[in-house]
Amino acid sequence: MGLLDISHGGYVHRRRVDVLSREFAKLIPPGSTVLDVGSGDGRLAARIRDRVGDLKIHGIDTLVRPGAHIPIARFDGRVIPHPDASFDYVMFVDVLHHTDDPRILLREASRVARKGVLIKDHLLEGTLAGPILGFMDWVGNARHGVPLPYNYWTRAKWDAAFRELNRVPGYWKRDLGLYPAPADWVFGRSLHFVARLDPASVASLVQVDTPEQCCSSPWEDAYERFETPEQEIGKFATRLRDLGAEDWPRDARIVELFCGRGNGLHALERLGFQRIEGADLSATLLEKYRGPAKCYVADCRSLPFENGSKDIIIVQGGLHHLPALPDDLEKTVAEIVRVLAPGGRVILVEPWLTPFLRFVHFTCEQPVCRRMSGKLDALATMIEHERTTYEAWLSKPQRILDLLKVKFVPEICRIGWGKLMFVGRRKQG
Repeated sequence: MGLLDISHGGYVHRRRVDVLSREFAKLIPPGSTVLDVGSGDGRLAARIRDRVGDLKIHGIDTLVRPGAHIPIARFDGRVIPHPDASFDYVMFVDVLHHTDDPRILLREASRVARKGVLIKDHLLEGTLAGPILGFMDWVGNARHGVPLPYNYWTRAKWDAAFRELNRVPGYWKRDLGLYPAPADWVFGRSLHFVARLDPASVASLVQVDTPEQCCSSPWEDAYERFETPEQEIGKFATRLRDLGAEDWPRDARIVELFCGRGNGLHALERLGFQRIEGADLSATLLEKYRGPAKCYVADCRSLPFENGSKDIIIVQGGLHHLPALPDDLEKTVAEIVRVLAPGGRVILVEPWLTPFLRFVHFTCEQPVCRRMSGKLDALATMIEHERTTYEAWLSKPQRILDLLKVKFVPEICRIGWGKLMFVGRRKQG
């Protein structure tokens, strides 16, 4: 065994067990049952059990090591050998990036977990992220014969996989402090995360204990920088007036989808509407809203509202985040139609590939322009982190318009300055 192996197996591993056991112990209530997938020697799972106290934890792994600290059974690496909803939590600690397709085990975990799926894994973000993660993986796992496909994902790819499971991160934390400074500046920083996935159908905001425990994604950070809440509220209020909000009944039942930090809800409040609700997939953003509207952590493809229960549904810049077009758009539109009352309105504002937007894209690609304008840099960062879905949306203008006109009677269909602004009535029948 070389000096590098001795160092990693000793101090680094002990610190890792200490830090991660504290993180996971905060997420698991006493009395829970936990399945640890890819347990290794079981040392971390045993430390979590010791911290929580009343905890029943079992492990499964493709390689069962002698002398493990918890009971561990062998499995094939793809199918979790337990019935549906047989554990409160299923846990993966630096396991999913060792698989060819993490979605396979994530689906299995979602099936087996009654309450939540707990994950510690990596983010492919930042300078030399891939080579650094690969080096750490090799040092920590090569001697144990662990497969090393180096399958690291960006935050956008993780989020897309979570949406497929109809789950959302009720807890998300980066910058875990796994290594002492200055090593953490290279090997730690934002290359690691801990998350708890909760069912997206939960009809209330998933709270976190402290702001420290709810760290936003790079896209959300850029969104916060793009404009102040007051600027966004003013923009939304002006836009809604332009789309006819002054003529809507003040007792209308309104839901804003993709409501984010809730500034569209504040704009509706200022316009005099009181029966308003919001829905978004990001618990991190919803936690920032402070107002009277009830908010839901929810997937727009499966809304937690009864048939025909809403008069107006608003989307301002959310549909272009859908991961799979046209399927996800068709599902979302079908849900909007289902939830709207007969004759109810949908209001959509989304990016559209006009000459002005092409110019904005060109400017975002110029480093000197980004350095001169924080707002432009924030916009460019958001585009970078949503590029796949953003470009897929912009590439299908006619198909999108055709779908909207099939499902709704257009009252306003306006294209200009890089935006589609659409107001439509739900068709009868």
